[in-house]
Amino acid sequence: MKKPKKITTKERIKNTAIELFNLHDSLSITTNHIAKAAGISAGNLYYHYRNKEEIIREIYAEMSERIESLKSFEKMLSSPNPLNVLDESFDHYGDLFWEYRFLMRDAPVLMALDGELKRAFVINQEKRINQIAGVIRYLLSEEILEHIDKEEIPLRAKLYWFVTAYWQVFASIEGEVSRESIRETKEAMFKIHIAPFLSERGWGMIEVAGKK
Repeated sequence: MKKPKKITTKERIKNTAIELFNLHDSLSITTNHIAKAAGISAGNLYYHYRNKEEIIREIYAEMSERIESLKSFEKMLSSPNPLNVLDESFDHYGDLFWEYRFLMRDAPVLMALDGELKRAFVINQEKRINQIAGVIRYLLSEEILEHIDKEEIPLRAKLYWFVTAYWQVFASIEGEVSRESIRETKEAMFKIHIAPFLSERGWGMIEVAGKK
């Protein structure tokens, strides 16, 4: 029987930080809080991380790598039913956004306090917007979407990214980020930004997948 992988001290620090940041205001959590909750000394934490910002940057990098590993955009472009892949991708993203919900909730403040984190976010943002634009162009070329002016695609891609990336910031203003508020993102995207532009072929794909 294979022994479970031993969690390193660095991984324990990171996992503890995610838990605390998710449960509380991430700005109020200090490295001392993280060290105490992880059952280590502050000195041991500083051996692995210079400060809280470095922990958050590594958590963001981890989330980004997991999103990349889904290869959602590549799968959409090669699938006989890209809308089904899109639907499943939203569910996968929702799980990740819930697991790392403090990042989705506190992103504007965290970026304002850490230029390095902001630079990483901007790079990823530009990449995602370009990928979304590519998917829109593909769905138009395959006559799955219609009635979208090609000149509008860059603006629509930015809008779609804004909704998915910042919906939880909006949700946190009125209350706590929840699985329901994450599901709302998917519902808003489909009902407002996708369904009105589906062609007959697109609706056929929805029906085949049983998502109507």
